[in-house]
Amino acid sequence: MTAPSLLSALLALSAIHLVGAMVPGPNIVVTAHVAGTRGARQGLLCVAGIVVATLTWVSLTLAGVGIVLQELGALYNGLKLAGAAYLVWLGARMLWGAIWQAPGPRAAASEPKRLPVAAFRLGVLTNLANPKSAVFWTSVFIVAVPPSAPVWFYVAVIAIIGIQTGLWYGLVALAFAAPPAQAAFQRMNRYLAGLAGSLMIGFGIKLALGTDDAAAR
Repeated sequence: MTAPSLLSALLALSAIHLVGAMVPGPNIVVTAHVAGTRGARQGLLCVAGIVVATLTWVSLTLAGVGIVLQELGALYNGLKLAGAAYLVWLGARMLWGAIWQAPGPRAAASEPKRLPVAAFRLGVLTNLANPKSAVFWTSVFIVAVPPSAPVWFYVAVIAIIGIQTGLWYGLVALAFAAPPAQAAFQRMNRYLAGLAGSLMIGFGIKLALGTDDAAAR
C-alpha cells in the first residue's frame, strides 16, 4: 500500500465525514439549542460530548460492531427504537418548555440553571442515540479504507474525524452563542424552542421508521 493511495483514502474519508456533518440533523439542532439558550461555554461542552460519542461510534465500527449490528437485525432494531424514543422524548421536553416558559426575555430569567455536565451529557446521548452511525461508518470504511491499511492509518482516521467534528460543531456553537443570535433567542425563545423540539421529534420518528439518514448526523 503506497503512501499516496493512503493519503487519497484519508482525504476521501475526511470529505465524506465533513459533508455528512454539515447536513442538518440532531447534532446541529441540539448544539444550536444549547449554545443559543445557555451560552458558548455550555454549547462547547455539548460539542465535546458529540465528539466523544462520534469517536465511540467510529472506534466501535473499526472493531467490527457495525457488521455485527447489520447481521443481528433484532439487536439493531432494538437499539434504533431506543435511540428514536430518546430523541422523541428530548424533543417533547423542548416542546413542553416552549409551551410553558415565559415569552420573550423573561424566559432567560425563568430558565433553571443547569450544571455544565448536563450539556456534555446531552451531546453524548444525542449522538449515541442513533445506531445507524455504526452502519453508516461500516459502509464508508468498506468502500474507502484500503485493504491491509497500517495501524497509523486508523489512528489518523480517528484523529481527523475527531478534529473535524469538534471544529464544525464548535463553529455552530459559537455562531449561535454570538450576541446577535443570543438576542434573537431571547426575543423568540418560545418559537425557536418549539422548532427545535419539533425537529428532534421528527428525527426520532424518521430514525424509528428508517426513512432518513439525516437522523444519523
